[in-house]
Amino acid sequence: MSIQITIIGLGQIGASMGLALEKNKDEIKRVGLDRLVNVAKQAKKMGAVDDVKVNLSAAVRKADIVILAMPSDQVKETLEVIADDLQEDTVIMDTSPIRQAVTDWAQNLLPVGRSYVGLTPIINPEHLEDSTSGIDAAHADMFERGIMAIAAGRSTPEHAIKAAASLTQLLGASPFFADIAEVDGVMAAIQVLPQLSAAALLDAT
Repeated sequence: MSIQITIIGLGQIGASMGLALEKNKDEIKRVGLDRLVNVAKQAKKMGAVDDVKVNLSAAVRKADIVILAMPSDQVKETLEVIADDLQEDTVIMDTSPIRQAVTDWAQNLLPVGRSYVGLTPIINPEHLEDSTSGIDAAHADMFERGIMAIAAGRSTPEHAIKAAASLTQLLGASPFFADIAEVDGVMAAIQVLPQLSAAALLDAT
């Protein structure tokens, strides 16, 4: 019996996850959705997903795992929309750069029996110099030789954390279990702070 993994957001990370899981398509059904219909169609054409949905409810209704591979400012709204359509024991994972905020949203919005785990990918170093973006920058080996930081709240059930670790290994990455605050601190230092510094410099100029 196959499990369904729904990937919402088919940019570089989401489409790469789908491509990496293609070798397991006999055991995993990959369902994809993107706000841009042409991107979703491209993802299916390149083999990143098996099926494409245009409706969030339909995309997650039968999912065992839902991956939110989207910008942070879209996560809360998406959780609000899909919360009531998730079947029991569904595990929600997201790849946005903030952990504590999304953890709080998930705790407040998800019904009992649904779990949340945060994923922070550190990609294959061979792709760090890639100048392309979005789905055009997706690769099946994006996570190979990489690390996946897995962070979850204290009340997260064991099966959800195991699901995140198993998914990480299927993607070709090594799981690294981290504290939520630790991940947020690292991401602030390497991503958010440089962006703020650049904005301040531009404003000063």
